[in-house]
Formats: sequence, structure tokens, C-alpha cells
Amino acid sequence: MLLCAAEKLCWAKASWRVLEFPPNYSVGKLNQLQIPLELYGKGKGVPLAEARGLVKLPSTKLIKFEPSCSFYQHPQCLLKLPADAFDYVELRFLAMTDEENSWSDRMVPYLRHISGLKGIDLDGTEVTDKGLATMGTMPELISLSAGNGFITGRCLPALLGCKKLTELRFGGADVNNDSLRYLQNFPQLSHLGLTRVNLSASGLEHVCKCRGLTDLDIDFNRDIDDKAVPFLLKLPKLQRLSVKQTKISVTALESLGRHGLVGIDLPKPFGEYAPSEQRRIRKAFPAIPFKIKAVEGVDSYTNTMFGPMTR
Repeated sequence: MLLCAAEKLCWAKASWRVLEFPPNYSVGKLNQLQIPLELYGKGKGVPLAEARGLVKLPSTKLIKFEPSCSFYQHPQCLLKLPADAFDYVELRFLAMTDEENSWSDRMVPYLRHISGLKGIDLDGTEVTDKGLATMGTMPELISLSAGNGFITGRCLPALLGCKKLTELRFGGADVNNDSLRYLQNFPQLSHLGLTRVNLSASGLEHVCKCRGLTDLDIDFNRDIDDKAVPFLLKLPKLQRLSVKQTKISVTALESLGRHGLVGIDLPKPFGEYAPSEQRRIRKAFPAIPFKIKAVEGVDSYTNTMFGPMTR
């Protein structure tokens, strides 16, 4: 469907987003979200349209773009879209050939054209620090998730213009602990995830200069132990803390208890603590309903398939 410039302008004035994608092939899907995506949210939303040809979408709804493989071959298609074309983008691409190795990083500068983006999900992609640094300032960006990937934090200085960034997550790659010093320069940062990144005590010290943090996830960082607690106590607004698979002791947890947390994920499942330790934890966090998960029984099928054979 081809429209003249006057018709496109008419649509725009009627509160529609007019998106012009390649006419001969789709570069992904467009979905409508009911609520804003959170840092760990993977909301799929309601399918609206294929990203192909001329697409008209309501400007008052939250729109999420899920690119296909064709998008990574032709990321320049974003240059024909308005700055508010969509609100969120979920990027999922793994190279299968040597030729495709650079596609993830090559795509990032084109995202800068959609300057109205509120959320970018790079989880599991092959985008590197060098690639993400080319994105530059995104004035409306609230959420950036780059877990299970290649981001180490060296890109942070290039992103300091994203002044509305509220939620940030890295994971799966060894973080550059020194680069975490730049986190305190994101004035609205309140939710931070650093999971499986080999976070060190010096890195955590930089993290805890982010006085606005309300939610902190530092799961699966084996070097985090009781020495981390004095830093964590410096976060005046902290409400939720996740320290799964760290070396923080029960005694240190008791120190954290006076911080007024409303939620905590413990280093071990609650049921793995001794009864005396469970009592101490409950006393330290009286407002948190710790539960012991029941051990699931083996069903008859599993017992038959994997149980010992008899004659």
C-alpha cells in the first residue's frame, strides 16, 4: 500500500504512528503491551502487525518491536521510521556463520534513530561493549537489559547521556569492575542487576555509590562475602536485595536486617539453613515470609523409567 505525503501527515495528526518498512519482506513483528516492561519482564503482548510495508499503529499504546533475522541484514530500515516508531525492542540474534559475527554490533547505531525508545532488551545477543557504545545518548531510555551476553561495562562512559535510565542489567560476562564507577552518574538509576559477572569488592563499592538504588541483584558472584555488607548498608533507599549463591553469612544477614528491606533472596534456599539459622533470619527480617519449599515426589512414570531394573 502506497500513500502520498499528505495522507501520511493526516494519519500522523490523527494520533497514529505511520511506519514504513521494506515492502517485499518482513523484518519482524510488532506487539502491543498492556503495561510497561520491567527489567526482567519478557512480556509478549498482543500481536498487531508484521513489520512489512506501510503499518499504522496507535500512538497512545505501548508498542514492542521483535526483529527477525532479516532485520539484522537490513538494519538501515530504521532510518525511514519516526523517532517514536515503537517503545520497546527485544533483540535476539546469534551468529551462525563467520559472515554474521558482526551483525549484532553493526545494528546498534541504527537504534539511535529511534530516539524515543523506553526499553532495550539485548539479553543473549552478541552485542559487545564496542557496539553498544555506538548507540550514544537515548534521551527517553528507561530500561537497558544485557544479560547472558558480552557486555562488561566498558561501554558505560558512552551512555552517560541516557539521563532517564532507571533500570540496568548486565550478566553472563566478567564485568570490568573499574568501569562500574560510572554508574553513579546515572541520576535516576534505581534497579540494578549484576548477575554472574565476577563482581569484586571494589566493584561493589562503586555500585553502592548509587544512592538511589531500591533494587539490587548481585546473584552468583562468588567473591561477594561478609565484606560486602558495610557497602550495602550505605544504600539508604534499598528495598529489595538478591544475593543468591554468594558467601554472605547468617551473621552478616542479621546486620542487613536493620536496613528495613521488604524483600531478600538469600545466599541459599531457606530450607537449607539449620533450624537455629532459620530462626535468626526470620527475626532479622520479620516482614518477609520465608517459606520452605516442599520436596517434589517422584511420579510413577519417572520411577518406572529411571528406577533400578529388577528381574
